[in-house]
Amino acid sequence: MEVFYAVLLLVIATIVANTIYPLFPAIPQAFYQIFAGALLSLVPLYHHFILEPEVFMLLIIAPLMFYDGRNANARELRHNVGSVLSMAVALAILTVVLMGYLSHAILGTLPLALAFALAAIVTPTDAVAVSSITTNMAVPERVMGMLERESLFNDASGLVAFSLALTAFTTGKFSVGGGIKHFLIVFFGGLLIGLVLGVVAVWARVFLVRTGKDSSSVIVPYDILVPFMIYLAAEHVGLSGILAVVAAGLMYSVSNNQLRLSSTQLQLVSRTTWRILTSILNGFVFVLLGVSLPTVWVNIQQDSSKSIPTYIFLAVVLYLVMLTLRYLWIRFDWALIRSKKSERPHHAIVGALSGVHGTITLAMAFSLPLTLNGQAFPFRNSMIFIAAVVIVLSLLVPTLVLPLLLPNKKLPVDPAEALRERKALVAYATERLSQENPDDPSATQAVIEVLNSQATDARPDKQKMSELLNHATQIEVKTVQDMADAGTISQGFASRYVRVLLIKSQMSHNNPFVNFSLWFRFVSHRISHTVNRRRHREQRIALQQKRLQQQPRTPEQERWLAQQRVQQERRTPRERPRRDAEEDAKRREAFLQIEQDVYNNVVAYLTDISSVDNQAEVNAVRNYYNARHRRYVSKEITDQQNELFIQAFQYEYTYIRQKRSLKELSPALADELYQQISTDQMLYMQELATTD
Repeated sequence: MEVFYAVLLLVIATIVANTIYPLFPAIPQAFYQIFAGALLSLVPLYHHFILEPEVFMLLIIAPLMFYDGRNANARELRHNVGSVLSMAVALAILTVVLMGYLSHAILGTLPLALAFALAAIVTPTDAVAVSSITTNMAVPERVMGMLERESLFNDASGLVAFSLALTAFTTGKFSVGGGIKHFLIVFFGGLLIGLVLGVVAVWARVFLVRTGKDSSSVIVPYDILVPFMIYLAAEHVGLSGILAVVAAGLMYSVSNNQLRLSSTQLQLVSRTTWRILTSILNGFVFVLLGVSLPTVWVNIQQDSSKSIPTYIFLAVVLYLVMLTLRYLWIRFDWALIRSKKSERPHHAIVGALSGVHGTITLAMAFSLPLTLNGQAFPFRNSMIFIAAVVIVLSLLVPTLVLPLLLPNKKLPVDPAEALRERKALVAYATERLSQENPDDPSATQAVIEVLNSQATDARPDKQKMSELLNHATQIEVKTVQDMADAGTISQGFASRYVRVLLIKSQMSHNNPFVNFSLWFRFVSHRISHTVNRRRHREQRIALQQKRLQQQPRTPEQERWLAQQRVQQERRTPRERPRRDAEEDAKRREAFLQIEQDVYNNVVAYLTDISSVDNQAEVNAVRNYYNARHRRYVSKEITDQQNELFIQAFQYEYTYIRQKRSLKELSPALADELYQQISTDQMLYMQELATTD
């Protein structure tokens, strides 16, 4: 159970950090995750926390690298093979060699083999971390493409170099020729086995789909298991498991047309599942860094507190050396990204600063053996600490410098304009629905409610919503008043309904003065109406008596009147007629009649005043009345509602076509709106299919 609670708390910390990040996006998301992990380290469960390296690589790194390969552009990768080999192999090996000797020179107590291992740890870059830093910045397309391609393969270069260095340290034997041979076998062997197993995985997936076993409960778990199985298979034969899962992911990317033969629902579920899974895993890594740093810090202090400044100095030097190497490599176009001469200085500094280290660096640091010959592995905590400082520097420096070098990203579609047009087309569709379907407002409003919920998630203004609720309450009171005047319901029933209505209104935090004025107006109207009716009744009785006096009664009429007077005298003042089922049915019928008339009048009012500016407030009030009305009507989705949904989507398409014909919408914005409507329609039809 401790393992379960440990993993659960790590996931919760990741979710909390991801929740806070949108509130202050100027700070990179990784910093929130590291801080959340640091707070989590205060929990006794995480005191002296140590993660098994093999588990870390298998459960976190393998699916992340598979997903990166799956989303890579295979055609673009083929056209830039030279750039990939230059950055991910040549530059990576040069960096490891140079920084290995430099680390050994600065920290003389660190064995040369471990110095090379440390250099291999801090060499790989992380394109995901770069994306989190440059979310709102316009990174040059050539530079960003280079970073994404580099991060796919320099991880494997670093891992192979790391493995060679550890082997040399643990065995005490190393030869240059043997090292190069081992590197080539592990590197290209990992690619080869990944390509082969990737083809098999794609073929098996296509076979499942073609044989009708394409449910999300089969295909999605299958896709998630693929990187784990391929990683384990490659590692079992001594090849690079990371390169194997990258190659398998690339085979998925190349076979994208075949994989699209599956249903739209399956594709949507698969993409969403992978997006959520990789987001959690990426955050998981930095939370683990935050959790582990306090333990590493304590262990370093126990080992030799005087060495901490030296470790920090070494981390700074390593970062500056890597920054310089990357700048020169891109500046002299050894990176083969085909930059213009005038753009090379700018691309070089941006590419150098964007060499952010994250997931793989931390993974390799954690993968250092825990023990060697029954003793604690030497310098393990020191190397993890140095790697952590390099990661923090590589995140912090570009966060401060890149905004000064890069302009803000210009999106093809302005989000504010897209939201405004989205609201407008929904308002157009709802207005057309209300106008052309007046016979069944309940079904129409149910459809409108769903459409409005998809239009925007903006919070309504409380003051405006309160004003709309007060107007709606006035309409309710007037409706009941008119029904009582017309004799549709009794005066007593109308009074009780209004009292309950105002009590609910008061509980909804409406202005008490407004409620009092509504009650006073209703009572005044009832008194005046009662007085006027009584006066008319007295006039009518007087007229009848006058007619009776002019026409004498028969003896039978006199006897009947006498019997009525006797029965009236015998009845006690407190005697009340007993309630029966018939009267209860009449009362319920009267209440339903009130509810239906009130609902129709309020909905008509909301439809009349609805606009793009007050859409959020009108939707909130409409949803309240819809929810109340559904308590007394059927909640099932009817065929009429299905037809109304289809009709609404057609109205939305019509709105875009009209706007495009008038050239009031740009092609990019129209495509964005078309895609949103198509997604909404697809989701609704899938939901409908599951309810049938």
